[in-house]
Amino acid sequence: MKSFYIKDYIQKGISHSDSIEKCFAEANKEKGEKTIIFDGMDYFIDKAILLSSDTRVIIDNCTIKQNDYVFDNIFRGDNLLINGIDPYREPLEVYPISNIKIMGTGNAKTVGTDKRRKGYHPFFKEEQEMVGDNWGYRTHMFSFSNCDGIEISGLKLRQTMGWATSFDSCKNGHIHDLDIISNVHTGDGVDIRSGCSYFVVENIRGKTSDDSVACTALSRGKQQREFSRYLSVAEPYNSSHEGINCDIHHIKIRNIKTGGRYHGVICLTAFGNQIHDIEISDIADTGEGDRKSTVMIYTGYGYGDGYKKGDIRDIKINNVISEFSEYALKIECDAENITYENIIQNRPYCEAIFENK
Repeated sequence: MKSFYIKDYIQKGISHSDSIEKCFAEANKEKGEKTIIFDGMDYFIDKAILLSSDTRVIIDNCTIKQNDYVFDNIFRGDNLLINGIDPYREPLEVYPISNIKIMGTGNAKTVGTDKRRKGYHPFFKEEQEMVGDNWGYRTHMFSFSNCDGIEISGLKLRQTMGWATSFDSCKNGHIHDLDIISNVHTGDGVDIRSGCSYFVVENIRGKTSDDSVACTALSRGKQQREFSRYLSVAEPYNSSHEGINCDIHHIKIRNIKTGGRYHGVICLTAFGNQIHDIEISDIADTGEGDRKSTVMIYTGYGYGDGYKKGDIRDIKINNVISEFSEYALKIECDAENITYENIIQNRPYCEAIFENK
């Protein structure tokens, strides 16, 4: 496996993003797996770094940071056919990719922009910072769609513009050993979206301004979207295809110790999508926060159209400790075969378990 060092392509008078593209273009000439290494300096980017199949990225004790007013991912697959007329909306096509790894060592960081771009939001009829799910998938720090084999590990993620990591219709994933701090609207940590299967999410730390780990099966596939607060799509593959399987299954979520808002771990589905064969273990609140629940299993809050009994099923939950959530475990749907043990509530005057079927 041949290695390429980004620093070897840095030239005076050329932006870091252009230098990174030159390095990746050279690496992509290699057949089979290749390794691209960021080291020796910090890197400042103007646009997303696009990864092809069979690519391993190592961020060795350095920082990759977005420049001011950048509105894009830090890492994204190169499999999106972007609409040149309307580049921030759903892509025209999302091709399959596979075998991608992004691995941090030492004090490796990915950091969002200091100054966020602003834009006019026609639904709210106001100028806003372009952050959160209202502005679509370009707010995700890591965005991967239709990928078989994805690993992200060993990183500190800071100054996110929306979901820190997002995956739709991906399989065989390992997302682990991340430290995530978000303080933005809909600042989720790890989002396992519709169509994902065979993932392990483990060893996640930090403080998130929305759900820390979310299994969320809400896609209805390609459709004529009504004018709404969502100006773009959150799931590039699912929003570009019809008749796809939007179920989430065979996911292991373990050793999640985060603070923040809303929930530590959720499973949420609607529109006939199913979530099943999920293992959730060793989940704890840490630090400050005022969460609704440490673990939440539900459909509702406007999301529950088309839910049928058993669309959420076969979930094992073990070792959940609430320090500042209203509920350690909350189940708000007619689910089937949910088993749980060792659910502990340490917040005074709050409940360990709530079930509403």
